[in-house]
Amino acid sequence: MMGFIRNDRGEQTVAQPPNAPIIGWALLGAASMMALEEKNRRALSAASTACLMLWAALEVTRGESGFRRMMGSLTLGWLARRR
Repeated sequence: MMGFIRNDRGEQTVAQPPNAPIIGWALLGAASMMALEEKNRRALSAASTACLMLWAALEVTRGESGFRRMMGSLTLGWLARRR
């Protein structure tokens, strides 16, 4: 039976290896902080945010546990409020 932090196989799913959207969010976010021109900074920041939105949406729809689905939902809510 799936628990809040465990999947249906009983495996803990709070900490998992990062996936492509999270890696993209981190790398693009770091690049946006180092960009010299404002237009590049904005574009990289927007791409970073898009990656985080994708990760959150995937967690909401395909999350391995209740915890991961909740984290996706909270992240989408946080992103919506900061706009």
